[in-house]
Amino acid sequence: MICDVILRKKAGRFIARAKDYPDVIAEENSREKAIDLIRVHLLDYLTKETELIQVEVPLQNSVSNPWIEKFGCFKDDPGFKDLETEIAAYRKEIDKDESSR
Repeated sequence: MICDVILRKKAGRFIARAKDYPDVIAEENSREKAIDLIRVHLLDYLTKETELIQVEVPLQNSVSNPWIEKFGCFKDDPGFKDLETEIAAYRKEIDKDESSR
């Protein structure tokens, strides 16, 4: 398992904090010791102190993508083709500016 650790130096000491587990912290005089200690603390935390479970949450209203309702609403719009042409021209302009940098 890979865990993200935020490592910083403060007042000459190294502080390691597990990004996804804010309770897991290690503080040491050297970078290597802080990393080793956070690894030990994470192992203890994830295997002895906590339990990972999944729960079902019954939602009253189904959560849906609000854009789905609008999908295809411009298919018969006579100005939509002009809009697509303008968007394509703008993208080409941006690409040209990016490539000249």
